[in-house]
Amino acid sequence: MLSLQAFAVASEDPPSSQSVEMIVWEHQNWAPNGGYKRLTIWHDGHSLVEVSPRALWFISQMNVQPKNGWTAVRQERHVMFVRKDIYSPEVARVKLQQALEAGIQFLETFRPGYRDGSGTRVVVQINGQQKETVIPMFMDADKGTANHKRFLAVSKILNGFDTDAYEIPSK
Repeated sequence: MLSLQAFAVASEDPPSSQSVEMIVWEHQNWAPNGGYKRLTIWHDGHSLVEVSPRALWFISQMNVQPKNGWTAVRQERHVMFVRKDIYSPEVARVKLQQALEAGIQFLETFRPGYRDGSGTRVVVQINGQQKETVIPMFMDADKGTANHKRFLAVSKILNGFDTDAYEIPSK
């Protein structure tokens, strides 16, 4: 019975871009007061980037100004910068499809070999259900695995989104 269940799971077709409602690709800084850079793409072609800088300098963040096309969302202890529709709907849909073909939905977490550093948070939403996976930075022992190769393929597709969100005015 177990082998039949394993076969059924292994033979499942990957979700198409039609059934996937949304994906998230988020770079995280795991140092104390670390920030993140998040790309969200919806199946209808909308996209969103959120940048939350490291909070070590949160007192001076009140002077930080968003760059053209970005909106500052000020919260109690930090500022988040948001940019809507960073990609055209056509480009966003292609990136979603390519990420699925590269296996974003199959990425797996593993135990990190360090206490701080960075990682990538991945979310895939299908039929209102979100599957979240946090992937630590790949160390030598984890490189070359199928999971690492898949991660590199998805990274090539989704990395490189604009995160140049803010500037600090000179005094």
